[in-house]
Amino acid sequence: MHNSLPKRSTSFRAYRLTAVLAYVYIFGARNLSAEDHIAAKWQDYAEDDGRIRVISRYLGFEKQLNTAVTLRGHGVIDSISGATPTGVPADSPEGQVPLSQLNDRREAGVIDIDWTRETRKTTFQYAYSKESDFLSKGYSISHTEEFNKRNTGLSFGLSFIDDEVFAEPLLETEEKESLDYFIGISLVLNPKTVVSLNFTYSDFDGYLSDPYKIIEKETEILPGFPLPLTFPENRPSERNRRIWFANGKRFFDALNGSVDFDYRYFDDNWGVESHTFDLEWYQKIGDRWIIRPKYRYYRQNAADFYLLDLNNSPIVPSERPDGSSPNYSSDYRLAKFASETYGVKVVFDASEQISIDASFERYEMKGRDGVTPQSAFPDADILTIGGTFWY
Repeated sequence: MHNSLPKRSTSFRAYRLTAVLAYVYIFGARNLSAEDHIAAKWQDYAEDDGRIRVISRYLGFEKQLNTAVTLRGHGVIDSISGATPTGVPADSPEGQVPLSQLNDRREAGVIDIDWTRETRKTTFQYAYSKESDFLSKGYSISHTEEFNKRNTGLSFGLSFIDDEVFAEPLLETEEKESLDYFIGISLVLNPKTVVSLNFTYSDFDGYLSDPYKIIEKETEILPGFPLPLTFPENRPSERNRRIWFANGKRFFDALNGSVDFDYRYFDDNWGVESHTFDLEWYQKIGDRWIIRPKYRYYRQNAADFYLLDLNNSPIVPSERPDGSSPNYSSDYRLAKFASETYGVKVVFDASEQISIDASFERYEMKGRDGVTPQSAFPDADILTIGGTFWY
């Protein structure tokens, strides 16, 4: 039985899974064209009240090797530190949930190879991410066909991720695998409007729990003498998720600016369902400046097995959970909550070859179940500074 807090926890574990998509998010849409460039970014993600802080340093490049082949890649080093909830509830709804300190370093990289033949493009990708207790390798292939005078694009592909978890609380290395399948279509409605719709289906299998998250249950060790003991969480060993993603872009001549709107619908067999709305406005000022305000809203319900604790529950927790039923977790990320992100980005084109950008975003998270203490949910500031050199 675990009667003390774990030495380390990873509320930012989802962060390490973004390596495959980080290039697009960090370096921006402009760099997706086949233009040789090098880009660097520095980012500071800092949660309030001494919670998680991540300092990230990125370096990326794109090089057209010949008329058919383009090579892209990026590397990132993250320094992760701070405190995160253990899963033990607070003494009261208004109280502070117990926290556990952590320090880690993540090294990750992604390599893309694009092979273009007239109106067809095939992309091969390899992703790698390593921390002190985690190793992830990802492989993907995708293909895009253009039709209707290149005004319609059909994309499809699949990816495979192989993870190993060798955290201290585990007695042996655990493994998990995931397969993602996606299909999408994009339409150029007119010279100023583009829309797209994508669908992704994911199948996860293996160790899907967080090894550092625990859950509390008052256990009667002697007649009339209960103690609040803690046990490892036990998430299911399988997860199937579905994601619908729609995007629209529209340029307005009179305003010399464009709007970019996303909607994302997510659901899975854990009972989690979420909606995400993302709105960005790109305002061009003169020949060299772009201002991009942003607002993002996210809302989800709780997983079927989310519990604040196991008190007054018939569940008998296991010392070595294996993913089989009954399942239970008190991880706030599986609770019912909503979040908002708002901020602004400034881009300055210093010359034809050099672009500099900086952004600040505020992230705020609120519980919605009336049970989980608000202190479990973090707020954060995100500062990003970077530059790109085209050659």
